[in-house]
Amino acid sequence: MVTNESPVNAGAIVVGRAQRPGTERPCADGADVQRRGTMVCAAVVDGAGHRPDVVRYAALAPSVITHIGAAAGGLAGLMTAGQMATAYDRPPHASAVYACMEPGHPTSLHWIGDSRAYGWDGAALTQWSTDQTMGQWLRTNGGAAVELDAELHDNWARLGLAQASAATCRQAQIPEEVRLVLLVSDGVSDQVDTETWTALCRVHQDAPQDLADALVAAAEEDCEGYRDDCTVIALLLPVA
Repeated sequence: MVTNESPVNAGAIVVGRAQRPGTERPCADGADVQRRGTMVCAAVVDGAGHRPDVVRYAALAPSVITHIGAAAGGLAGLMTAGQMATAYDRPPHASAVYACMEPGHPTSLHWIGDSRAYGWDGAALTQWSTDQTMGQWLRTNGGAAVELDAELHDNWARLGLAQASAATCRQAQIPEEVRLVLLVSDGVSDQVDTETWTALCRVHQDAPQDLADALVAAAEEDCEGYRDDCTVIALLLPVA
């Protein structure tokens, strides 16, 4: 599925959005974009597994995050969507990343889990979020010996939306000089190599929809033939 997000007027933030279901159906990623004036709020949610409740939650949560985010901020958006998980007999686990972009301001990020935010400054791709996984925790706290095994635990999420709070959600700001911001599910970050990311950003840095389409198309199956759901939202600030 590919959705074009056209700017409402000249000089507006340009949005590209793309999604590609993985080899295991149905798709358990979700995404939403909400505009208010010159501000754009965007969210990507990545559900764990493909149970019907997970798929439904991942489809509903992004619009809650963007609408509450636009009104009350990203932390409130994540926490509100997180409370929705308790509406299910077995609360779904999901990661989420949210961005609020507005001309004249840094882009604000809020996230929980291992969905990621990247920025492209015209020369280099930078990951601005930090995965909340056991693998990343080991890299940070475990020392050299443990770090060797950290990648074995990168799929072990320590936190998800159901645990969203002021203490568990992370936040960051991307300088306004970084005009292109990408929100992705881990089907993109895990299955598109850095060299391909960089090459695609360089080619499509002024065309967010083309970039989003190219990134989800670039995700490759692993050695067992598995490919995860892929979702990308690309946000491009207008030239000042």
